[in-house]
Amino acid sequence: MSSTPTSLVTLQLDPPHNTLAYVQQLAGLQGVTIDTDYGLVLINPTRSLYVVRVMGPVDAAQLMAQHPEVKGVHGDVNIQTLDP
Repeated sequence: MSSTPTSLVTLQLDPPHNTLAYVQQLAGLQGVTIDTDYGLVLINPTRSLYVVRVMGPVDAAQLMAQHPEVKGVHGDVNIQTLDP
């Protein structure tokens, strides 16, 4: 299991900014790796909310202050079964 922290970043993106390329250029995400296999996932079409998974430390308060489209940063937990 990797010791690199992962987070889910929730963004409110209206067209034409609702692309992974747009999210990748946000200055606050330059120091982390965006999981391109996870992609940009639409979680609420009515509110234009999307989520991306990032690997690396994220300063949530700074990211949200820099980019009004960032609506939240949440831990991404690894769920797995336990063998008895």
